Amino acid sequence: MIVAELIRGHVDTTGGGFVAGWAAGDRDEPVEIVLLIDGMAVAQIRADQFRQDLFDAGIGTGHRGFQAAVPAYYFDGLPHTIAVQVAGSAMLHPDPAQVVLGEPPPAAVPSGADLRPLLRPAAPRPVPHPVLPAPALHAPVAISVILPTYSRGAVLETTLLRLIACTRRVSAEVIVIDDGSRDDTPDRLRRLTNEHPELVTHRVENGGPARARNLAAAMARGHMLVFVGDDVSPPADDFLAIHAAAHTRFPENGTAVLGRIGWPDRHALPTNAVMAHIQGEGEQQFGFHSMTAYSWYDWRLFYSSNVSVKKALVSDWLTQGYDSSFTLAAFEDPEFALRTSQRLEAAGEAFRLFYAPAAYLAHHHPYSVAGFIARQVSAGMMAQRFLELHPLRASDLGLSDLVQRLATPADSGDFPVEHYFSVFEGLKSWALVIEHHYGLGQQNWHGDLLRTVFRLAYLEGFLRVQSGTGLNVAAGCRYVLEDVRTSMNRAIATEVLGALPGFGLV
Repeated sequence: MIVAELIRGHVDTTGGGFVAGWAAGDRDEPVEIVLLIDGMAVAQIRADQFRQDLFDAGIGTGHRGFQAAVPAYYFDGLPHTIAVQVAGSAMLHPDPAQVVLGEPPPAAVPSGADLRPLLRPAAPRPVPHPVLPAPALHAPVAISVILPTYSRGAVLETTLLRLIACTRRVSAEVIVIDDGSRDDTPDRLRRLTNEHPELVTHRVENGGPARARNLAAAMARGHMLVFVGDDVSPPADDFLAIHAAAHTRFPENGTAVLGRIGWPDRHALPTNAVMAHIQGEGEQQFGFHSMTAYSWYDWRLFYSSNVSVKKALVSDWLTQGYDSSFTLAAFEDPEFALRTSQRLEAAGEAFRLFYAPAAYLAHHHPYSVAGFIARQVSAGMMAQRFLELHPLRASDLGLSDLVQRLATPADSGDFPVEHYFSVFEGLKSWALVIEHHYGLGQQNWHGDLLRTVFRLAYLEGFLRVQSGTGLNVAAGCRYVLEDVRTSMNRAIATEVLGALPGFGLV
């Protein structure tokens, strides 16, 4: 006889871009919760954050809280129903119908109209740089590891312990900028700082990873900076030593060293079809799949999750480092690399990227279809900011055709563009249906589907932040649908012979 687990919990808040609460079962391990927006699963996380009120109430060790981020593209001024479900169990209270996000939009948006009232702006005003703390009186170091973090306490602690282990082979410090975390990250960092003198931490108001990296770089005592993410960790202790050796071999100021990022051992983190695709043939997260080891590349492959530069590459990191107007984690690193490349070229020097895959980091960030769709929409939004700074670079971002369509004469009539966006939602839902009911990855055409849907989400994110007069948004939407058709025609024709895959459900 199978006895269902007893679940307790509550949705406490839905503000500030997050859905927060707690959930606990009658077992010792934390439960998985699923964030549902308009009935669609958009995130799945563990309810394992520490909360003092839960501990005081005798609910386990108090590590039963959760804080799920709302994907950026739901901040569109439209009402959204938000609910939280314990995976495989019931909904948490309060009732989902009582929780909505946003305000009702205007009745219709004519083609080519200014979309700003409905859509989140691409480049909010950056938060001013805070005053940096006085430097600690430590001995000089050769390497400074730069790590911005936001509300990833448990994963962050594992990452830091592995990086600290690497500092035993080289002279290094690890600088963590807590970018206004809302979980137990500050408590973990206080404890770890007391235990490890190699660790330097500072907390600021939330302003995005670009700004946080600049702050850490300005604080750094090392002459070499190694930028890493807060969800990656080195399996081997020679990670920093390999970066240092590459810079010794190539001492030019304009040489950056790129390490490799991949998924952990499958026992630590099973690799699903989405994860295999985006870092494999799809290359929609990193381009390592088609790169050649120990070769040279340009600014387009500058990934701040595992890359190192000389600190002297930038004279003032606070003003000349990463552009803090990139408030979402997308395109701020290649924009920095492009701008640096242009600056060095004007001075008669060169900026180049040496790929050293032996400097390997395991990426502890599982992705589902919904999760990577949200990531791609955010990337599309930040692509608009990139083109505002570098308007002639649309082809580098795969956006030249879409930009041309937006510049065509506006359509006549008043056909509402939200109908196009409704079709986009349906296409994304198609991938979710395959994932949840038909074994995503078990058929060859599934790779084409993921590539198509994830590019659709990227283009949609770009469209959602277009504003101003004279833009033919409807033509841009039709281009996206044409792109989807072209991408999927081969898969449908050759593998399903015209039958719509996945529709056996209905």
